Amino acid sequence: MAIYPQIIFNGNCKQVLSYYEGVFGVSDVSVIHYGDNPGSKLDEDLKELILEAAIPLYGNYLLLSDAMPGKPATFGSNFHVSIQSEDLGEMKADFNKLAESGKVIFEFEESYWSEAYGVVQDKFGVQWQFDYRK
Repeated sequence: MAIYPQIIFNGNCKQVLSYYEGVFGVSDVSVIHYGDNPGSKLDEDLKELILEAAIPLYGNYLLLSDAMPGKPATFGSNFHVSIQSEDLGEMKADFNKLAESGKVIFEFEESYWSEAYGVVQDKFGVQWQFDYRK
């Protein structure tokens, strides 16, 4: 069984996906658009919204979607994408890339439970926790 976090955006998922592809250096992303359904009766401008994009990330997948037309997503601080890895260099690099245009909530540094831990909010309002443990 696998559990994949999914983040819902309000019509800007394509922009978010492009940004994350650059940050994490991935290009083999699976994308399904709302308009890919042959019987779709959506307006043309809504057919390009992303129903699901699956980004391979740290041995798992992060799913991204645009909200259903007419049902906007509400953002808040009630979720984080949590990354745990044994590759400190990769984690530092990804944390710093997200921080470039985002905001550091908690510096990526040693903590009492981890060799390195940090939280960064990216430019789209998504908070990422990085937790390095040997």
